[in-house]
Amino acid sequence: MSALPMNSLAAAVATLASLVERFPDLPAADATVSTIFPNRLNLSFHRDLGKFEAWRSALDISHALVSKEKEIDGPLMWLNAETVQDGVTVQLTGYGLQKTEAADQAAPWEVAT
Repeated sequence: MSALPMNSLAAAVATLASLVERFPDLPAADATVSTIFPNRLNLSFHRDLGKFEAWRSALDISHALVSKEKEIDGPLMWLNAETVQDGVTVQLTGYGLQKTEAADQAAPWEVAT
């Protein structure tokens, strides 16, 4: 197995730079590019699902495309959504805590704190 060259990440890095230029006032995210998925950019938001929502809205990702996951016996929940920008898959992940059983029944974007 041969290692990918650094330029294999160019499209994902260029997409990140484009998002920074287009949305300079949106909250910063933990951004990850990887040789495992060189055409993917992951943006993660911790403890503030409102940041996830801001990016979801800016990238025009439909509420219907947001998935919600949660720990079986714990308070952690996360939201996932993805879109394609400039030929690169941009995956958003927001991590937060479940507040109530009622919040668990709410649509994913309504749980934001």
